[in-house]
Amino acid sequence: MLLSLVSRNNKVFFRNKLLVFFSLLSVLILIGLYAIFLQNLQLNSIAEYVPVTPEIEVLVSEWMVAGLLSIIAMSATLGVFGIYIKDLEAKTTADFLVTAASRYKIQLSYVISSFIIGFSMTFIGFICCEIFIVSIGGELLSPIAMLKAVGILILAVVMSSMINLFIVLFINTETAFSTVSTISGTLLGFLCGIYVPMAVLPTAVQSAIHFFPVSHITVLLRDVFTAQSVEKVFAGYELYAKTYKVDYGVIYEIDGSILSSLMSLLFVLSTIIVLGTLSALVFRRKYK
Repeated sequence: MLLSLVSRNNKVFFRNKLLVFFSLLSVLILIGLYAIFLQNLQLNSIAEYVPVTPEIEVLVSEWMVAGLLSIIAMSATLGVFGIYIKDLEAKTTADFLVTAASRYKIQLSYVISSFIIGFSMTFIGFICCEIFIVSIGGELLSPIAMLKAVGILILAVVMSSMINLFIVLFINTETAFSTVSTISGTLLGFLCGIYVPMAVLPTAVQSAIHFFPVSHITVLLRDVFTAQSVEKVFAGYELYAKTYKVDYGVIYEIDGSILSSLMSLLFVLSTIIVLGTLSALVFRRKYK
């Protein structure tokens, strides 16, 4: 029964072209902003430190796709939970209860669908990003780096599913869900340090970004994607490499100390465990 529900959710999502479009709307906005001014803004900034080379454009693009992929994971999984809200408001969930399916299985089916669809769309995005990087003169990630990236993407989708599950448990109407989706799409770019460089943000905002779970996915992906390009661009200018990384959120510096990738990884895993547990408790309380 669980597999049937998951299959049904997947079909409903991809059949609803409008739902798919709005799931990727924040991604399309980011691509548009990147093409209009974000790319030139960062290119000009890096040019103040080092001579202009073709590798700089590759570096900036790698920086961008890392943020793009973290947003895809978040927005795609949220879009899937739109099916849950629609079913809830249309009383479809109540119809499912007439069958052998329990409330737990029904809820679990949405979570599994969010992971399947979220990872599928994120992985497709990853392949497209790699093709894009190569098309502008960059290199494919090494096999080890590619495995790291895929592993981070899996964590990104799992964590995004847990975050979005926890949020939608407090939503009961499509109107409220649309509002949350709009706010989420707007804030993601800022809270992942994509729209505005970290260095120009107030300290309080930087601290908020440091504690925003999705931003740590972005940092982990940036570290993987930009590693080779940073070495090439800042060869002979190593002192500026750290400045660039901190200013543009490739690494996080908190109270003068650099946050390691391991700490970001632990933060992501902790978020998954905590929100998964809280979601289970909220669901049990809501339907006891």
